[in-house]
Amino acid sequence: MRTSHRRIQSFHFSCIALSVLICLAALSDQAYGQNIPGLPGSANDAAQGLGISENKLGSVLFFNYYTSDALSSQVNTRFNITNVHPTQDIVIHVFFVDSVTCGIADAFMCLTGNQTTTFLASDLDPNVTGYLVAVAVDSEGRPVSFNFLAGDELVVTSTAHRFGLAAMAVARRDGNFASPVNSDGVTSTMFFNGAQYDYLPYTMVLDSFPSQVGAVGAPLADTRIYVYSPVQNLVTGGNSFAGTLFFLMHDDAERTYSGQLPLNCYLASDKQRITSVRTSPPLNIIVPTGRTGWAAFFANGAKTIDCDTSGATITLSTVPLMGATATRVGSFTGGHNLRYATTYNAPGYSIKIPVIPPSCGSSVEYPTRGSSLCEK
Repeated sequence: MRTSHRRIQSFHFSCIALSVLICLAALSDQAYGQNIPGLPGSANDAAQGLGISENKLGSVLFFNYYTSDALSSQVNTRFNITNVHPTQDIVIHVFFVDSVTCGIADAFMCLTGNQTTTFLASDLDPNVTGYLVAVAVDSEGRPVSFNFLAGDELVVTSTAHRFGLAAMAVARRDGNFASPVNSDGVTSTMFFNGAQYDYLPYTMVLDSFPSQVGAVGAPLADTRIYVYSPVQNLVTGGNSFAGTLFFLMHDDAERTYSGQLPLNCYLASDKQRITSVRTSPPLNIIVPTGRTGWAAFFANGAKTIDCDTSGATITLSTVPLMGATATRVGSFTGGHNLRYATTYNAPGYSIKIPVIPPSCGSSVEYPTRGSSLCEK
């Protein structure tokens, strides 16, 4: 800390002989940072809270992992969603995304002001593992600005991991508007471009994991990562993406190694243990018994998304990521959402949903406003 302080102090004094505006700009860049060397995306936007977060309310909620098993009462997920607005009702269009096929099952939930609801994965989407997206919609089924939703979940997996996850909330940023119906007349598109909705994550961080090698006095650990790139089409679903997760694996002595995993719809269950990442030497040598490590990773691979409401598309060579992690070590078990170091802000991302009028709805009438990722 002393060294860092002297550097800042020295930098401050050197500014005296320069323009005040130049100094302020330099200090701002030093404080916020424009990037993280070796990691793609915007660390600046992430640091300033322009991305998705588990610590705020939103108009869209992502629950990063769920599972259930009809043959085991011990494997299930309990969801909670709350409307914190005291007077306004809202409709939530819920999409269950299968981790194997990216197939979609959807339902509507209606919440009055100050209402909360709880449901089990085994009741609404039994014997499926995946993730859930909850979108605030109006009486016509169009995505709307309603930054009053909160949620969380409790998960027990077939690998005996037990943990709770807060829903990742996406705020709408363009005011009190509904997204227009697309030119096809049956869908609407949400744009995660920092203008309509928050940015999604790009570079993910598993900030610490214990050695997966057991020994006397060091119990065997089992660290899992549940990772996916959000499906861009919640109308038809389906797996239209084949990519690669690129890892930078770090030991606790500041040494760095690289590795890879394949990623399709969702990281396959047989690749979710952290030791599945292919490194040279293997991870159990990089992080031997009694030691710890951490990882940063992002995804490459082609994916075609809508870039406006007319049906125009663009093809991405990189994609946003989301996910969670869980660890069992000795008598301890728990998990949390993966953190992210950078946002996916160039050009942004889009997700299309079907426009279906629900049987219930809010009495609020929203004017429409669209957005775009297409180059002008």
